[in-house]
Amino acid sequence: MMTATPHDDNPDAMLSGYRVLDLCDEKGLLCTKLMADLGAEVIVVEPPEGSAARFRSPFYHDQPDRETSLYYWYFHTNKRSITFNLELPDGQALFKSLVQTADVVVETFAPGELDRLGLDYEHLHALKPDLIMTSITNFGRQGPYRHYQASDLIGLSMGGLTYLCGEPDGPPVPPGGEQGYQLTALNGAMSTLIALWHREMTGQGQHIDVSMQAAVVNTLETSHQTFDFNREIRTRTGRQRQAAAFILPCLDGFIAVLSTSRMGWPRLVEWLRDEGEGEAIADPQFTDDFYRFEHEDIVHQTLRDFFATRSKQAIYDEAQRRRLPLAPVNTARDLAESPQLQARDFFVEVEHPGLGAIVPYPGAPYGLSETPWRLRRRPPSLGEDNDAIYVRELGLSRDAVSALRAGGIL
Repeated sequence: MMTATPHDDNPDAMLSGYRVLDLCDEKGLLCTKLMADLGAEVIVVEPPEGSAARFRSPFYHDQPDRETSLYYWYFHTNKRSITFNLELPDGQALFKSLVQTADVVVETFAPGELDRLGLDYEHLHALKPDLIMTSITNFGRQGPYRHYQASDLIGLSMGGLTYLCGEPDGPPVPPGGEQGYQLTALNGAMSTLIALWHREMTGQGQHIDVSMQAAVVNTLETSHQTFDFNREIRTRTGRQRQAAAFILPCLDGFIAVLSTSRMGWPRLVEWLRDEGEGEAIADPQFTDDFYRFEHEDIVHQTLRDFFATRSKQAIYDEAQRRRLPLAPVNTARDLAESPQLQARDFFVEVEHPGLGAIVPYPGAPYGLSETPWRLRRRPPSLGEDNDAIYVRELGLSRDAVSALRAGGIL
């Protein structure tokens, strides 16, 4: 079990010593989470009532509260929380004071909003010339769509990914989860780390402009080239990825199988024949990938019938014994119980003293031998670090803090 500890207890972490101010909605939360998990001190700047992420379901034990959102918890481990109202002059003054202590600001305001508040890059750069500011928006800061509203679904659709998802004879279907937001945030994190490296080399800060639409477009693989060179538009492939590549139902879920001739088709057929099945695909002509692709309906139905009466674990065990690229389509329960993830100590238990609970969190997908990743602290309660920042760091008196709170600033 890991218990939450102060933010600076991991001096060997990759981003230890950097301070990041987080003014993000859903498009940027993973960006700042990645930096916090790598050791940066990330301070979430929330309005006095709390950020919108605090009110997103699901909630711990289905009890809605701004301190129990599992959505907020996931994206805010290792972060700190302060509150102030950026719409008011006193809140803007506090933010400017804080910027002078920061290395990075990550924000997701619509283009022009921070300009209106006098908190745009030009103003903040004048206060802190080596500041890195990462602006994550729906369509970027330039272009005819820069002021358009968007959600994750709109970002995926405008970026072209939704068009590629679904069955060939059905409508486009967006991928699960908020993949548009997460792709955008990943690009935000990567570009911010590059800018930090550039600053280490030159001393220069810079303004980073991240577009959700562009981030999604960058995931489309050969769709651009297919159109540019062949004037063809790639369409949905559904369950089929290439010859004999399928998602198929089984007794207790689904399995994914890839078996081209190069990757085990003869061994797959041998398995079916050993079980007294698979006559329809036993013809040697099916060894040819193009022939198999042309007769995909026969292949699909034969494999579907074979796997439908077997459990996914039994299928997986036998497939691995036969060295076939086949695996279960894991559910959340499967992942929580995965012996592979357990062997890597992927899940980390974090104590929530206010709830009297220990909660498991997903860990890092990577291991760093010299700059260790650590889940150092639980997600913060609203304004948990107000005193530490305003009183002990910025030097405000407690009376001043109380007055700011009474005035709706904090």
